[in-house]
Amino acid sequence: MVEIQRMQDNLLLIRRAIGWTASEFGEQIGVTRQTINNIESGRNKLTKTQYIAMRSVIDAEIVKHPEETEMVKILLDMLIDHPENYSKADYNELLEKANLMSPSILAGTATRETVSKEWMKTAGAVGAVVAGAMAVPFVGTPIVGAAVGGWLAKAVMATDKRKGDK
Repeated sequence: MVEIQRMQDNLLLIRRAIGWTASEFGEQIGVTRQTINNIESGRNKLTKTQYIAMRSVIDAEIVKHPEETEMVKILLDMLIDHPENYSKADYNELLEKANLMSPSILAGTATRETVSKEWMKTAGAVGAVVAGAMAVPFVGTPIVGAAVGGWLAKAVMATDKRKGDK
């Protein structure tokens, strides 16, 4: 499943945009700080189970704090779920701005809400794709108290070709 690799490739940025340290994120999904660091650096491969756990806690955070996590929602759409919907120029501009702004959340020099609102000004220039990503609600399938999107069905339905699943 290509989304798992995309998540691994972009995990550091996504985690920073949420405002979690590696230790805090690891605690959320039941792994150590070192496991998160190893996944982010590519020393360990992100597993399907870890991907599902990560997306679940991220979705729960988005549902819990929608006004603070607009940037995270767009980043997930752009980096993981639907990168093909973004022009290369828009993708690069949004990615560059997110990489510049997100470290300030962990450093404590800006709040997640402030960074998200400022980043959304840049994202607003992208236009309809971003507006479409913001308009798509999370599907009301409750899992551990959080609503999740279509990514879960895709992850669960993905086949493992090594096992010969069809």
